[in-house]
Amino acid sequence: MKTINLTKFNFLAAILMVAMMGFGSGVHAQATSNTGQPKTKKEVEAALTNFSISLVFDAQGQKPYYFFQARCRQGWAFRLEGEKGSQFTVVDEAAQKVYRLNYQEKTGEERPFQSRNAYRGIETMLATHLFGHEYYMNDSNFKKGGSETIAGRPTTIYVYQLANGTATYWIDNQYGFTLKFVQTGPNPMHTEVTEFKVGSVTMADMVNLADYKLK
Repeated sequence: MKTINLTKFNFLAAILMVAMMGFGSGVHAQATSNTGQPKTKKEVEAALTNFSISLVFDAQGQKPYYFFQARCRQGWAFRLEGEKGSQFTVVDEAAQKVYRLNYQEKTGEERPFQSRNAYRGIETMLATHLFGHEYYMNDSNFKKGGSETIAGRPTTIYVYQLANGTATYWIDNQYGFTLKFVQTGPNPMHTEVTEFKVGSVTMADMVNLADYKLK
């Protein structure tokens, strides 16, 4: 089964985080408005007990990466598709089963559930994109702008001026994480949530195992 080289991807994610930080500096001061207030990963994870998120990451000179993560009472799933292949894990905690799947080839294998497979939060590779605003959220130079609807959800726009460009974040008004990020300058990049569902997600929304040839 062809899978993504995660060591390489984690390196790219680290570069992304440094780029999103922009080597900027500023005087720290707490934002005042509650509408579209940016929140921490810990705060968002506490609120999201049933959800699904799809996101695309596009950086100059690279093919896009596609992310999907979902969680419900019964289990969870995480999928990453990129230039080198795909990684797709589905954990059915209620049935005590774990599925390692190839989303593109529709093949995979079934394994028994182990404690290490329990849900531990939003995957780091996805969290890099959803919570890049944390570095700036208490900075007085993190300026609130207008508003826009992203993935059918109202957001508040925040802009941070970098040394050679800008970092713009579209923050979900209800949950406080980044639905869209655009960086301009020497290292332009764009991440955007294309679908976000809350409250009615089931295992059937994560995968149809009948579509896969399992070992």
